[in-house]
Amino acid sequence: PKAQGPGNGTVRGAYRGGRGRTFAMAVLLVAARPHCADVRHRRPWLQYLAPLPSPRAVAAALLCSCFLCEAQIPTTTGGQLFGSKSVLQRFKDQKCKTIDNSGQGITQAWVLIPGTDACYDLTQGYQCTYRCIVKLACQYDTGSGVIIREMDDQDCTGLGKNVRPFAPHLYWLQAKGIFEGECVSDGAGKYLQFFSKLGAGTYPDCSSMGDLQPGADAGALMYETSYNLQFYGDTSCDAPYQVSTYSDRPTSAFEFKLYRGAMHCYDMNDATPRGNSTARDINYNMTNWRFVCGNTDMVGNGIMIEGYTTPKCTGRTSGAQQWKDVFYPMNFPDTMELLQGKCVRWGLYSAKFDRRLDPAHYPDCKSWSCKDPKMPCTGGRVTDPSSTVGTMYRGEIRTSGGDPAWPLSSSNRTGVSPAPRRSAPSAAAAAVVAVFAGAAALGAAGAA
Repeated sequence: PKAQGPGNGTVRGAYRGGRGRTFAMAVLLVAARPHCADVRHRRPWLQYLAPLPSPRAVAAALLCSCFLCEAQIPTTTGGQLFGSKSVLQRFKDQKCKTIDNSGQGITQAWVLIPGTDACYDLTQGYQCTYRCIVKLACQYDTGSGVIIREMDDQDCTGLGKNVRPFAPHLYWLQAKGIFEGECVSDGAGKYLQFFSKLGAGTYPDCSSMGDLQPGADAGALMYETSYNLQFYGDTSCDAPYQVSTYSDRPTSAFEFKLYRGAMHCYDMNDATPRGNSTARDINYNMTNWRFVCGNTDMVGNGIMIEGYTTPKCTGRTSGAQQWKDVFYPMNFPDTMELLQGKCVRWGLYSAKFDRRLDPAHYPDCKSWSCKDPKMPCTGGRVTDPSSTVGTMYRGEIRTSGGDPAWPLSSSNRTGVSPAPRRSAPSAAAAAVVAVFAGAAALGAAGAA
């Protein structure tokens, strides 16, 4: 109980008093453990290993002490206690049976910082040269889908000062295996394994952004999710449009399938239920394309479609086309309503997704879109939200105060002169009218 650190007489007395080699070694290592964070504190207490009679015992004690010093870091920083700690070790073989003792970083401590989202304090080792505060996050086109953000401090806020892929040589399931305590390659001929797997919720789920492992079930894992676009014959999207033999539009539904591990990359497959309406094998699918931002004529909605030659939007690109050329002319507000699962006009029909698209599944192209009310934007001018141009006036219409049942009546008017009345025709005018009427009658009788 009195053993507080190196040089304490209790430790020496415990050993020399014949209480046993095991007890002395255990007390010595426990007493020295708080000082392992600084290498300078190793030497003062290593002198007490000299009297040990067995070389094997000395070697065991040295190995344990070095292991403690390698993985030990301070348990407090700024008064805040650290969370759970996991130790990552490097091995020579793919079964993680033979420890690799070459170089530095044989073992590495991963200490979870409480109150943060997947943020760790690392000692020297894998993905860390000396000591690092890192945050695990997800990103497309990084192999495993996992990235490391090196942070400035333990608050773990902001984007970080350095961002790099975590295990870019691995697929997502392999990277997940590291976190779950499996033996996995480090990409440099060695292998890594945690002594115990990281706790649930202490690392991000990057399954939607990591690459798919070859040989996996493509039908179940190739796509992250899908959205169904349905066309309607009315303006309120209540009557689904049905394709018949004499229909002017050959399609009524499409399935937008989002690739896993590729940013904003889709296959759009024709999902029209045709039945026996046609015997032709019609293919309206559009595969391997992605949403990108751009506006080539300054009047587009800012979203363009870029096609690729091979799956998951890889290979050569066919160039980006404007939204109006691929789908239908829409301005930016109408396009956003469509992507948010609302009913919008699509030519002579209406269209609506089965649900709103996740904002992470399409780019934010507002800054690219035509939004100047003075510009003839494709799909209609984009007006200010407070503008009432082109809308029906639904307010109260102010009147002069008269009786609406008799607008010409001046009995209930205030300060308004009555409408002028027509004067009676003069006698001369009446005579002229009579003469012309008589002449017309004689002409009609002569014709008869």
